[in-house]
Amino acid sequence: MFIGNMNLSQISQNSSMLSLQTEETSFFDSDINHNHYPYALEKQLYQAITDCDLEQIKRIGYVFSSYPSSVLCQNNSIRSLKNNLICSCTLITRVAIESGLDEKYAFFLSDLYINKVESLNHNKPLINLYTVMILDFMNQIKNCVGAKSNHYSTLTKKTIQFINQNIYSHFTLSEVANYVHTNSSYLSRIFKKDVGISFNQYIHNVRIKKAQHLLLFSNLSLVQISSKLGYANQSHFNKMFKKINGITPKQFIQNNSGLSI
Repeated sequence: MFIGNMNLSQISQNSSMLSLQTEETSFFDSDINHNHYPYALEKQLYQAITDCDLEQIKRIGYVFSSYPSSVLCQNNSIRSLKNNLICSCTLITRVAIESGLDEKYAFFLSDLYINKVESLNHNKPLINLYTVMILDFMNQIKNCVGAKSNHYSTLTKKTIQFINQNIYSHFTLSEVANYVHTNSSYLSRIFKKDVGISFNQYIHNVRIKKAQHLLLFSNLSLVQISSKLGYANQSHFNKMFKKINGITPKQFIQNNSGLSI
C-alpha cells in the first residue's frame, strides 16, 4: 500500500530505484583516510530531493555509486554503513524542514528511519531502506509544497498547522476554533471548502499516515500505535485504517513485509 501516496512495495522491487547506492562489493574497500563524497554532489542530491526530481536523484545515485563510502567505523563495514545512513538521514531531515515540511513530522520520520537502520544488520536491506527514506522524504516535501501552493485560507492553514503539531493529543473542533479565534461551525465549513474533506476526516488521514510509518519502521504493537495516535481502542483504529487504506493494518504489514524485516 502507500505511505504518503508512495507505493513502497513497488519501490522495494524496482531495481532502477534501488540502484541509487549499490556497488556493495566495493563499498568498503577503501581505508579510513579515503575522501568523502564531493560536497557539491551532496548539494545536488539535496536540491533534487527538494525539487522532487526523481530522474535527477537516480542520476546522482549512479555517480555516488562510483565512490567508495567513507569509512566511519574501522573493521566493521555494517556499522560504518549504518553511520553513513544516519548522517544522511540527519542532513535530509534538515533539507526537508528547510523546504517547508513540518518540523515535528520531519523529526518523527527521522527518528523512525534511524531506529530502523539500527535494527538491520545486512548491506542490502540497509541500502534498500536508504532508497525508501530518500523517496519518502521527497514525497513528503512534494505534498507539503503542493498543499502550500493551494489557495487555502489563512484560517485553514492555521488549523492544519495546529493539527500537525498536536496530532498525538486529544482535541475537539471547538478547541481548534478557539485557537484560531473563530466559531466551530464557520471553521468546519471553511475547512471543508478549502481541503475538500471534513475536519475529522482530515485528522484521521494524518493519524493513519503516521500509523503506516510506525507499522513499518517501529517495534510498537498495534495496540500501542492505536493508543499513541489517540484512538479509544484498537477496533476503532482498525476500522479507520481499513476505511482509508482499503486493507487492515495486518494486511498492510504483510504487503510491505520486505521493508519491515
